Amino acid sequence: MHLSIVVPAHNEEHRLGRMLDAYLPAFVAHYGREVEFLVVVNGSTDGTAELAQGYAARYPQVRCLVEPAKVGKGGALMLGFRAAQGELIGFVDADGATPPEAFQELAERIGGAGAIIASRWRPGAVVSPRQSLPRRFASRLFNRLTNLMFGLRLTDTQCGAKLVRREALLNVLPRLGITRWAFDVDLLFQLRRAGVTITELPTRWHDVEGSKVQVGRASAEMLAALIRLRLIYSRCSWVVSLYDRTIARFLHPPGFEDDYLVRHSILLMATAQVGNLANLLYQVAMIRMLNTSEYGVLAAMLGMWAGASGPLGAMSTSVTYYTARLTGEGRRADVAPMVVAVLRDVAWVLIPLLAVAYFERDAMARFFNLSTPGPFLLAASALTFSLWSSVVGGALGGVQAFVWASAGSVVWGLLRLLLGIIVVAAGGGAVAALWGHWWALAAGLAVTIWGVHVVLGRLWARPARPSGMYVYCGRYLLALTGYSVLANADVILVKKFFDPVQAGLFAKAAILARIAFFLPMPVAGAMFPKVVSGGDSSAASWHTLLKALALVSLLVVGVGGACTLFAPWIMHLLANTRTPQSVFIFRAMIWALAPLTLLMLVMNYELAQRRFIVTLPVMAGALGYLGAVKLWHADVRQIIAALAVASTATLLVAVAMLPRRAARAGLKDED
Repeated sequence: MHLSIVVPAHNEEHRLGRMLDAYLPAFVAHYGREVEFLVVVNGSTDGTAELAQGYAARYPQVRCLVEPAKVGKGGALMLGFRAAQGELIGFVDADGATPPEAFQELAERIGGAGAIIASRWRPGAVVSPRQSLPRRFASRLFNRLTNLMFGLRLTDTQCGAKLVRREALLNVLPRLGITRWAFDVDLLFQLRRAGVTITELPTRWHDVEGSKVQVGRASAEMLAALIRLRLIYSRCSWVVSLYDRTIARFLHPPGFEDDYLVRHSILLMATAQVGNLANLLYQVAMIRMLNTSEYGVLAAMLGMWAGASGPLGAMSTSVTYYTARLTGEGRRADVAPMVVAVLRDVAWVLIPLLAVAYFERDAMARFFNLSTPGPFLLAASALTFSLWSSVVGGALGGVQAFVWASAGSVVWGLLRLLLGIIVVAAGGGAVAALWGHWWALAAGLAVTIWGVHVVLGRLWARPARPSGMYVYCGRYLLALTGYSVLANADVILVKKFFDPVQAGLFAKAAILARIAFFLPMPVAGAMFPKVVSGGDSSAASWHTLLKALALVSLLVVGVGGACTLFAPWIMHLLANTRTPQSVFIFRAMIWALAPLTLLMLVMNYELAQRRFIVTLPVMAGALGYLGAVKLWHADVRQIIAALAVASTATLLVAVAMLPRRAARAGLKDED
C-alpha cells in the first residue's frame, strides 16, 4: 500500500460526501488499489457514519472506523494512524477545503523529507475567499506563539493537509497526546525532536461553508491547548498531571467535557465586569457629583427600574429557553420568527402600561416622595428599551452567542457613565442623569439587535411563536418577581420609610455592597441554556449545576470576604465616607445578599427544566421579607436583618428540593 489518507469526521453529514466525491475518482484513477481512505467517524449524532459506510460499500479503497465517543480530531487521527497500512500516511479535513490536486502535490513533492505539510501562508499559496480579518489575526498570532514556544519555524501548523512517512509516524505515535487544537503542533514537534525533516508546500485552500469554528472561542481554546502542551514538555509537567487528577475530574469528567460552563462563565464575567466597572464608576461619580438628596432620588428611580426590569427579564429567559430548545431540535431557522412575534406582542403590552404610568404620575411621585413626576416617568419609559433588549438578548443567549449577548449591556454601561458625567457636570441633577440612562439603554438595544442580525440573520420574518411560550413566561415571571423583591427592594423600602438624607446614606453603602452580588451572576446566565429540557433531568445537567454552585460559592466567599475585610478603605475610596454606620451597612448588605447568588442558580436550574414548584419558596421569602419590614422598620438594621433571614431561608428550602429530584434523574439515566 503506497498511500493512506485519514479523514477525521464529527457530524460532517453535509460536507463529507462532497469531499469524497472529489477525492475518490482522482486518487483511485491515479493509485488504483495502492490508496486507502480511512474515514474515522467519532462522536457523531447525525448521519455521518451511515454516509461513510455507504462509500465503503461502493469503494474497496474506503474503510470506515466508527468511534462512539467524541475523541476530537487528535483522537480520531490516532485511531486512523494505527489502522493505516500505507508507506505514506496523511490526513485531510472532511470539509474538502484542500482540493485533491493540492493533496496529490504533497505526495509528489515529499522527496527525501520525512514529512510534508500544506501551508496557506507560504508565497505562492492561493486562499479563496480571503479569510476575515479576525480569522487571519488569530491564525497568525497562533503561529507566532507556536514558533516561539516550540521552535518549529513553520508558517502554518494548522492547515488540515499533512503527509508523513510511515516509519517516521510510527516512531512518534506512542508519544502523541490526544488534544484538539494542539494535536498538529504536538505531531510536528515530536517529528522535529525525532530528527525528521519537515517540508512546507504552498497550497490551494478554499473556505467551505458550514465551518463549526467560532473565532473567539477557538482562539481561547487554542491558547489553552498550547500552554498545556508546552507545560507537558517542560519541567512543570507535574502541573498538568496535578490538574488532571484533581480539578479536571470535576470540571471535565468523562461524558461531560463539552458543557463549557467554566469557559462561558469566565467569558460572561469578563464582559460583565466591563459593565459592572462602568456601573461602579457611574455610582461613584453620581455619589460625588450629586448632593445626598438628589442621589437618593436617582438611586430610588434606578432601584425601581431595576426591580421592574428583573421580573420583565422573564421574557428574556423564556426566549432563551425556547431558542435553546429550537436549536437543539435542529430548528434554528424558527428563532427569528419567534423573536419578531414576541417583539410585536411586547409593544402591544407596553402601550397601555406606559399610559397608566403617565396618568398616575402624580400619585407615584407622592409615593416616592418626589417633588416632580419627571424622574418617575423617565424610569418608567426606560423599561421599554430594557424589555426589548431582554427579548433580543434572550435569543442570543439561547444559541450561546454570549459575546453578542453581553455587548449591549457593555455599551449601555459605558455610554451611561459618559453621558451621566457630562450632563451632571453641566449643572443637571437626578433628572439629567436619568436622561443619560435613557439614551444609553436605547444605544444598547441597537447593538443587541445588530448582534442578532449577525448571528441569526435578518429579523424581518413572518411572526411565529411556539405554543405555550407565554404560559412558561408567566410562571417564570412569578418566580422572578419574588426574586427581584429580595434582590432590589431594600433601597426603595429605605427611601419610603426614612428621611431623604438617611435614605441617601443607605443607598451609597447598599449599592456598593452589590459588588459581591453582581460578580457571580453571569454564571447563572451561562448555565441556563445548557440545562434546558422539556422536563427531564439528566446526569449531565445535574453535574453542570454542581459546577455552577461550586464556582459561585468560591466567588462569593472570595470577593465578599475581601470586601468585608477592606470595607473602610472601599467606602472611603468609592463613596468618600467611612463612618461606622456606612461601613456596617456595606458589610451587612454583602452577606444579606450573598444567598441570593446561589438561589438564582437553583431557580434557573429548576425553571430551565420546567419545574415551577421552586416559585413557592421564592414568593414566600419575598412576602415574608416585605411583611417583616412593614412590622419592623425603626432602624435600617432591621431591614437588613429581614433580608438576610428571608434570603437564607429561601435558599435552604429551594436547595432542599434538589436532592430528591437529582436522585430521580440519576435513576432515570441508569435505566
